[in-house]
Amino acid sequence: MPASPALYLFDSGTLGLDGVEVPVPFFLIRHPQGDVLVDGGNPLAVARDPHAHWGALADVFEVHMTEEQHCVAQLRRLGVGPDSVGHVLQTHLHIDHTGALGHFPNATIVVHARELEAARASEDPLASGYVRADYERPELHWRPAEGELDLFGDGTVRLVETPGHSAGHMSLLLELEESGPVLLTADAVDNRAQWEGREHPRALFSREQASQSLERLRELAHQTDALLVLGHEPDDWSRLKRAPDCYA
Repeated sequence: MPASPALYLFDSGTLGLDGVEVPVPFFLIRHPQGDVLVDGGNPLAVARDPHAHWGALADVFEVHMTEEQHCVAQLRRLGVGPDSVGHVLQTHLHIDHTGALGHFPNATIVVHARELEAARASEDPLASGYVRADYERPELHWRPAEGELDLFGDGTVRLVETPGHSAGHMSLLLELEESGPVLLTADAVDNRAQWEGREHPRALFSREQASQSLERLRELAHQTDALLVLGHEPDDWSRLKRAPDCYA
């Protein structure tokens, strides 16, 4: 394990919607107290047969993903096996963020309690963005978070409440020794147009909460001068360091 945390950026291919193709990110944090995976991109089943796993959602989103782009395969190429991951942090449980679930047997799955409750109560995947097969797995070890969380108690990995896109959405604020603060917005902010106020945040749960969360993230970015990593911004994504390079 490294002496201080390091952040690796990956994507599990892209999704196309209305002619726009966007990356589907996931992240590895190598921390002195253990490896942490953030989300997991698209599920492996989507690389094999999107319609079989997503149903009608596969008619809405065009999937560009191979099995080698699944999170397990990409971590293995970095030398990180499934048994070494101690935590999977779920910013939320929508279809393109659940690729890690069921593949890391020693991992505690951290998700906001409201998010888990909303996912378990959902009925229509097309309206909610949740697919039960992703998270209704008896082998998963859940750790529902009731509020914000400093994962290791050292300030390096903080989960910040940013509801609106989904009921219990969380973003991450990391503190790295050389790179400094890094803000992973996840889907609280998809792109630069939302960040700059030219588009509304994509709110599947609450437009009001989504707007409040955007303001909070802007304040955090201003206060910390953090490197900003947006949820699905192709232009930014092409300029950021990607694994095997890292931010440390």
